[in-house]
Amino acid sequence: MIKIKAYAKINLALEVMEKECGYHRVNNLMIPIDLYDEITLEKDDKIIILNDPFPGENIMEKAAKLFFLKTKIDGGVFITIKKNIPSAAGLAGGSSDAAAILKGLNELYSTNLKKEELIEMSAELGSDVGFFIETKIALCTGRGEIIHPLDIDTPKLNVLIIKQDIGLSTAMIYKNYSYDGNRKEDKINNIIQALSTRNIPMLDLNIFNDLEPVALKVSKVLNDGFNAIKNMGISVHVSGSGPTMFVLNPTMEEILKIKGAAKKDTIILLTNTF
Repeated sequence: MIKIKAYAKINLALEVMEKECGYHRVNNLMIPIDLYDEITLEKDDKIIILNDPFPGENIMEKAAKLFFLKTKIDGGVFITIKKNIPSAAGLAGGSSDAAAILKGLNELYSTNLKKEELIEMSAELGSDVGFFIETKIALCTGRGEIIHPLDIDTPKLNVLIIKQDIGLSTAMIYKNYSYDGNRKEDKINNIIQALSTRNIPMLDLNIFNDLEPVALKVSKVLNDGFNAIKNMGISVHVSGSGPTMFVLNPTMEEILKIKGAAKKDTIILLTNTF
């Protein structure tokens, strides 16, 4: 039996550029946060997922099928998952679960695949999956599948996660996105420098997400929640294609303000980067 944690992420920078071969090129700077799904894997003769949060073939099942196909192993796996990462939230919970299945099966079946082989395999499952093979801060390029881990000693940041009771389709957000031709390498470099020097105000000032304006335009609920926090004088950001928002290093007063204004069905939790 193998037990593995599948961590969520937030985006510190998401630059979305022109399309190539049907996919937008991106510069995606992601950092993992200490919020995770708990996955258990046991050998079986079939692929079975207990407590499956996504009925029908999902990315975890696809990951398991891909693993057995690539390794030519005639086997299966009994997967149990406890979902803690909100779904369809811009936190890449599904991608992280898929990466956890690949890593867990590699250990369970003692296949000794290298990290690079798992990353190559993960590219067939989705753009974000490869990031979670190593789960450390990285700049992801191409369509997101080319991983460049950053060798910097990042500060531990408290992160307030705010997820309203809505879901947003990543495909729909990208469909409504239009590239304006403006490159943002300077902002990305500023973010990396701010992390290296532990300059949190500089970091927060430079965080950006090209999909944020689209998500705010598409969803009135998200837009209203975002502006409500902003109008409190609190710096707030959207993660990925949304709808999750996050605040870095909030004060207790800011947390109480946000909780006091939030609707009853809003998920609010305090975690941290690592």
